[in-house]
Amino acid sequence: MRTIENWSLGHPGRIIQTVLALTLLASGLVGTWIVANDGWLRAVAPSHAYGLLAFAALDVVLALVVMTVPKLGYVGALVVSMTQVVAMAGDALTFTPAGTLQAAFRAYLLGDTAFVALLGIQLAVAGITATAVAMPHGARHRIRFEHARHFKSPR
Repeated sequence: MRTIENWSLGHPGRIIQTVLALTLLASGLVGTWIVANDGWLRAVAPSHAYGLLAFAALDVVLALVVMTVPKLGYVGALVVSMTQVVAMAGDALTFTPAGTLQAAFRAYLLGDTAFVALLGIQLAVAGITATAVAMPHGARHRIRFEHARHFKSPR
């Protein structure tokens, strides 16, 4: 009976797992879409395109891990999402492809809807996983504490 209850969608931990897995899958799809449709990225910075594909693959793998081993998936998703946020911010703030001004490249990235969406998705993944990790144990497992009842003395 407990296993059926834990796998129900109404269980708070299961809702977090489902939302996080779907968010990770969305991240993987957006990352793949960027690499597939941004020919300039592939031409000017192929290592960045391969890195983005690696992050997209990790997101899909982590979506599966979150559903099977939640604690490991939460920690992995938090680490990967924060790493990707730092890498994307680093690209926007410091990376300059050959023959391009840094300010122009920053404007290009921040003007790209898919890039900004992916950055937002990664921040959402980080927020969801941080919340899941920080959520009190009792709230995750629906443990309720009641006031202790006073026992009547046998006299």
